[in-house]
Amino acid sequence: MKKIVVIIGGGPAGMSCALWLKHLGFHPIIIEKSKQLGGLQTINPFHNRWYLGVPGQTGKELAQQFRRHVEIEFLTTLLDSKLKRITRKKTKDNFSIFTEEQEITAQAIAIATGQRFKSYESIESIAGSNQLLLSQNVCFNPGAIPRTHGQVVAVVGGGDNGLGTAVMLADTAKHVHLFVRSQIRGFGMNQKMVLDYIEAGKITLHKPATIHQFDLREEKIYVTFKEGDNRSEEIQVDYICFRMGFAPNIEEIVELLDVGGVVSLELNSAGYIATDRFLRTSIANVYAAGDLVSFWDPCVATAVGQDTIAARSVEEDLRSNV
Repeated sequence: MKKIVVIIGGGPAGMSCALWLKHLGFHPIIIEKSKQLGGLQTINPFHNRWYLGVPGQTGKELAQQFRRHVEIEFLTTLLDSKLKRITRKKTKDNFSIFTEEQEITAQAIAIATGQRFKSYESIESIAGSNQLLLSQNVCFNPGAIPRTHGQVVAVVGGGDNGLGTAVMLADTAKHVHLFVRSQIRGFGMNQKMVLDYIEAGKITLHKPATIHQFDLREEKIYVTFKEGDNRSEEIQVDYICFRMGFAPNIEEIVELLDVGGVVSLELNSAGYIATDRFLRTSIANVYAAGDLVSFWDPCVATAVGQDTIAARSVEEDLRSNV
């Protein structure tokens, strides 16, 4: 009988891991809480020019292609499935994974829950931020580019999503204010494009900037901020985009492993799952790969590649009993 490996998360990393495990002689089972596989790519409307072999495809289209591959391979997938409990058998060789509908006994677990984009919680402590929840002119989703033709727009965030959003909006907006808390962290080419728009008078860069307050007045958003050692000032914008980065989806799995008495899962200093270079976690026969460990290089290519490594580690660790 083939050994069972439960893969928690059905994004590109989880699907890649399942594919490799199948062809390494295991029975992989993907548990995905959403109603479809694909992770963040299911909401990504942008063309992925970085992934070899699929030129011209958007993130959504790439996710659809991955799903078709999973179907062709007849990989076992539990969609819209919520984890309830994870325990370890008395023999310590097997795990019991409980969903709302069934119990699965597995010899290994691969965690591939990915990341989520930071939303309102990242600005909740700023005075007046609760007013923004009442406005239609606020966007947290990095996969959405609003129509802001002829409007004054604020973009908050100095990573690639923030820079990319500022550049895309600068073509049609009346003006873009880009707020960066400390240092710009995006790719050099994105930084250059922002600088070009700054020189053209289309973007104003506020750096280092600390936002102190938001105020909503008659559909206009007022932002009070301080730039460096300068005095506080206030600007009025029509629309504001928050591109505050990403956070790993680990809270649930960390709690389940802890409460279930498996062992506490070790995290690194950045709050991501700690692994060795072969993607083994601090718990025997538990592996993790993709964006929830690769906070420095989160993308489809690294997610797919890392779970290939994780699958090979599973095979090496369990091969004697396959």
